This record gives sequence, C-alpha cells and structure tokens, in this order.
Amino acid sequence: MKANRTRAYLFLLPLSIVISMFLSCNNRSVSNYIDQKAITATGSTETKIDTSSWLKPSKGIRSILEDSRGDIWFGGTGFVAVYNAHLPDGEGSNFTYFNEEEGWCGKGASRIQEDENGIIWIQAGGALCSYDGNRFSSHALKPAESAREWESAANDLWFKKEIERFGETEGPPGVYRYHGGAFTFQAFPVPQSEDANQLYNWMTDVIKGQNGTIWFGTMEAVIGFNGESRAAEPAAFTLIGREEMGRKNNPQNMGIRAVYEDSKGQLWIGDNGVGVFLYQGDTTINFTQLHQLGPEDTDGNSLHRIFSIAEDDAGNMWFGTVYSGVWRFNSATGEWTNFTEKDGIRSDLIWTIYKTKQGELLFGGEDPGGVYRFNGISFDRLY
Repeated sequence: MKANRTRAYLFLLPLSIVISMFLSCNNRSVSNYIDQKAITATGSTETKIDTSSWLKPSKGIRSILEDSRGDIWFGGTGFVAVYNAHLPDGEGSNFTYFNEEEGWCGKGASRIQEDENGIIWIQAGGALCSYDGNRFSSHALKPAESAREWESAANDLWFKKEIERFGETEGPPGVYRYHGGAFTFQAFPVPQSEDANQLYNWMTDVIKGQNGTIWFGTMEAVIGFNGESRAAEPAAFTLIGREEMGRKNNPQNMGIRAVYEDSKGQLWIGDNGVGVFLYQGDTTINFTQLHQLGPEDTDGNSLHRIFSIAEDDAGNMWFGTVYSGVWRFNSATGEWTNFTEKDGIRSDLIWTIYKTKQGELLFGGEDPGGVYRFNGISFDRLY
C-alpha cells in the first residue's frame, strides 16, 4: 500500500469520536469523573469520563493475564494489580495492589502466568515471585553453567534468564522451564560469543503453537522448539533470524518485540525498527514492506516499530506500535486502519494486546499507563 492509499483509509474513519461510559464498577462517586475534550463534527466539546475502573497512575502496563477465576492481573512499571472481577457487587475493592511493601518482590512485572494449580507467577527482570492467593514466595533462578537437554510439556511455564546489560553473564543464553515443581535451564541452540546473551535475550511472550511448537522472540531471532520432533535433534528447532527476515544489514534493527500465531497457524513477528513479518513454513514475508507502510513510505505514522500483535474473533490482525498508535489489518479486504490519540489511544507505546476468554482485546499502553478497549469505532480507556 502506498502512502496516499494509507491516508485514504484514515479519512474513512468517522469524524465523530464516541466516548462511552466505562464498564460498571462498585462505589462510584462524583470524584471518579474527569473532564475530557472530545473532537466532534462541530468542534471540541467537554464530556465527563468515569475513571473509577482506571488503574492508579504508572508509566505503563506491560503485561495482562486473566486467571482461572476471571480476575485480571496487570503488570505496571511500579506495581502489580489484580482486578477482582469474581467478587460480588459491594464486596471488597475492585483492585488489589501489590508492591514491595505489600509482599511483592519486584518493582514491576514483565510477565504474569498461572500454573495448573492456580498459582500466579510474576517476573520482572531477575525477580521471580509466586502468589498462592495469600502470600508471595520468592524464587531464585541461578545462572546455568551448561546446557540441558530440551523438553517441553503442555502445562510448562517459561521464565527469562536475567542478563547484565553490560559486562559478562554466566552461562549461555536460554530460558528456564518450570515443570513438576522444579526449574531447569535450557540453552538456546545458537552461536556462542561474548555478546550472545545480549543478542539472544528473550524479549517476547512465549507462544505455544497449534502444532506443539514453543516460540521465543529474542533480540536476534525467533527460536522455535517442537517437542514432538525431539528425537531428531536439529529438526526440533526453527531459527528465524536476520537472514531469513531480510534484516541482516538493517541499521534500524532494535530487536524482536512480538511473536503471535494466528488462528490459521501463521506466525507473525514484530520487530522494533523494521516492521511486521509473516512466517509461512519456509517463507518469511516483510509485511510492512509489502504494504508500503514503512517510515520511508508514509507521511506520518508508520508500521515499523512493533511491540504487540493479536487477532480478534473476526480474523482481523492488530498491531501495537511506538508513537504510531494501533493498526488494524482487515484480512478479508486487505484494508488498513490506523487508530491514534484522536481515536482514544492516548499512550505513546502499546506494550501488550491481550485476548480475554470472552474474545475481547485489551490494549496495555505506556505514557500514560492505561488499558484500552475498542468499542467498534474508537477506543475507551477501560482500566
């Protein structure tokens, strides 16, 4: 798609921006409402926005999880919070916040997971805690001295190895597997060098594919492990790196930030600097380049700094960016729509797009920190 066609799609959006009231929330009061300007066909107007379901201020929301009880967990830059959706009206607070003083052993949360026993696991850098519903327990992930044979099972949890930003790091790059109540370190099958830990630093959510493949997005490459083919050791791994993605000599490369498998089994990859890639078996397509949505193609927002990817129930693909809002790709028509601040997206960076059990997409943003929901026309801040 050329730049002028991109702008044409933007003009197809309705001029009126609908700002709706947020989902019901207990104990609302007048103090929970703020004035906010809304752009309409006749100019700017003031409207009341209910903030009672908003998270407390933070720089950004980096992770979201809906647990087995239906409660929703949020990893902020300075706290971990849970929205107590299971509580009946009038019982308890909507949000419970955890920080260092309240038992949480870190300063934020880059990943939140739940194991098969309902235990919540929260990781931020090298800090790892589990929460059993009453208290936190801290877990030390010790540096690995050697590689372990790879294994995987359906209920595994995966945790990041902490690395030093500068200086030496013990052991090869890899991940920790939590299985049967124990942690084992599994090294990535990648070239070893002085900067290997930096190059293959795991950056994305873990993706469990339809064919059993486990996908990890690192700075340098996407690494896939298929436990079903473990007997044939080399065939058990798929590496989608610079050469396969055509980003080998690209000076703008800043690392892979998103990996997502859609309902068709196609793998989408988001790079923070080069754009969106679509991996189909043995072919990798630069989707941003194909649709001419790079910074060199557009006069304004582009699709080259990607931090999050998701698919909605209608088959549309959604992409969260840095400084370019949210993009939607209509898989049926091939049309693109870009949503920005005028459409309710007020965060500069969309860290995560999380799909709930009801099929609703939640968009977690930074600067300011907030969680948004698409209402069919524009976005409302939900949390």
